[in-house]
Amino acid sequence: MNKRFVIIFLTYLSTSLLSNSFAQTNDSIQTTGFDLKVEKSILNKSVWNQPYRFEDKSYKTLTVKLFIKNTNAKNKSLDFNLFALVNESKKIRIRPSGVYIQKGEKRKYLKSRPLNKNYNVFKENSLEGFENIELKTYKINFLGLKKKNIKASVKSLKNFTFKAKKATYYLDFPVHEGFTYGKIFYNGKPIGFAAIK
Repeated sequence: MNKRFVIIFLTYLSTSLLSNSFAQTNDSIQTTGFDLKVEKSILNKSVWNQPYRFEDKSYKTLTVKLFIKNTNAKNKSLDFNLFALVNESKKIRIRPSGVYIQKGEKRKYLKSRPLNKNYNVFKENSLEGFENIELKTYKINFLGLKKKNIKASVKSLKNFTFKAKKATYYLDFPVHEGFTYGKIFYNGKPIGFAAIK
């Protein structure tokens, strides 16, 4: 059995026993000039700090914390449309619904844009045998209600231009009640685990 897998699994198991709200991992992978590390995942039970809502209200928000380091000076941007949450037991691949960057003590939401069907990186990087899940979202007002004349749609996430060598991000994924475990993929390759108890 692969030693790295055993270490990762034991880390996941021990962390799950210690926490009911999040799981911590120390997995890291270098890909396309970026060192990507999944640090923890949290099932967000309060959506008041979330500037959007899912059209399908049966979904919850899983927030995954990522530490990203640029290891190649030529790499200036990162495409968040290339990230996915993969649930192998249900054979589904889930698109991120939102991205936040850590700025000091606060998280800043990176505004998404209406999906451009001519630039659908998420679908272009599908996994064979897995169903793609892309949820429609809509913007809300300060009361948490849907803004007038706003239609729910699947949003395309912005590319982020790196101005610093490293940064912390939070990715939101829509999950059903009862979600416990999945893998985070970037550009078709697994980079870490997202798990909650």
